Amino acid sequence: MPFANGLRIEMRRAAPTDGARCARIFLDARRKAFPWQPADRFGLDDYYDCVEDEMVIVAEVDGEVVGFVSIDLPERFIHTLFIDPLWQQRGIGTLLLREALAELRGTAQLTCSARNAAARAFYEHNGWVPVPGANDDREAHVLYRKAD
Repeated sequence: MPFANGLRIEMRRAAPTDGARCARIFLDARRKAFPWQPADRFGLDDYYDCVEDEMVIVAEVDGEVVGFVSIDLPERFIHTLFIDPLWQQRGIGTLLLREALAELRGTAQLTCSARNAAARAFYEHNGWVPVPGANDDREAHVLYRKAD
């Protein structure tokens, strides 16, 4: 079991019973990460739509799910990574990224909102490199790539 900042963190594949907790984390963390968006833009059901057909790995501390990562395996793409705002800044996101890369066994990609400076700094600190010239037309995103 990995440790981060003195916490014993269990990583495992999400069970159907984790859905409600992951949906709450997704909602709360998105509202915190995207303060320029109206809070009512996000809903609990967004989680289920977003991770459909993806592998979801959860991070647990003392039996409580505190974060998750979802992976689109065929596309080699890390689709979502969210930590409960009360559990951020404790190394949990870094451990989830490592788990995702271990599942993908090689090069992976992810996107991040260009306006989300904290997330961009987090990914770059963890060795992810922006792909020059890649952009999302709907909202400015940065495409990142990392080889394991």
